[in-house]
Amino acid sequence: MYETKRLILRNWRDSDTEPFIKLNQDKEVRRYFPNILSSEETIASINKIKNNFATRGFSWYAAELKENHKFIGFIGLEVPGFEAHFTPCIEIGWRLAHEYWGQGLATEGAKKCLEIGFNEYNFNEIVAFTAKINKPSERVMQKLGMVHDAQDDFYHPKMQKEHLLSLHVLYRLSKSNFLSGK
Repeated sequence: MYETKRLILRNWRDSDTEPFIKLNQDKEVRRYFPNILSSEETIASINKIKNNFATRGFSWYAAELKENHKFIGFIGLEVPGFEAHFTPCIEIGWRLAHEYWGQGLATEGAKKCLEIGFNEYNFNEIVAFTAKINKPSERVMQKLGMVHDAQDDFYHPKMQKEHLLSLHVLYRLSKSNFLSGK
C-alpha cells in the first residue's frame, strides 16, 4: 500500500469489483477505448491484475480517496500485452471514474507510481501511451515530465489501422531524467 496527499494505492479487494464494473461500463470513461467492458471482462481484468501482483509484484493499484476510502479506479505500472517497436517495456497508466477527472488525482497517483517504478523496481524507463485524440491523458503525461517524440507514435497492434483510436502517442521518461527532475 502506498499513500499520496489524497490517495491510497493498494491491492484489490472484493468490494472493488462492483464499482470497477460500473466504471468500465461508463461510456465517458471508455470514450478513448474501442468498447465498454462487460461484467465478465472486468472481473477477468481484476483477476489478471491480481495475478500480475502475485508474479511481478506490481500492476494497476486500486486507487481510493483517503478522505472517505472510496474506490475511484486504478493507477499503476504494467507490462503491455502486445509487441511494438518500444516493447518490452514498463507502462504507467490510470483509469478513474469520470467524476474524479480534472482534480489532479491521476497525476498525483502517477507521480507516486513513477517513484515506485524507478526507486523500488529500478526500472530504467517508463512509458505511457494513449490514442492520439485523448488529450486529457496526454496532458497528464506532460505534467509527469514525460517526453514525446512524434517518431515514436504508433498504430495499436490490437486495433484495425483505420479505427479512429488506432493511432497512439508514446511518451517516455528515463530514470535519470526523473531523478534529476528534468
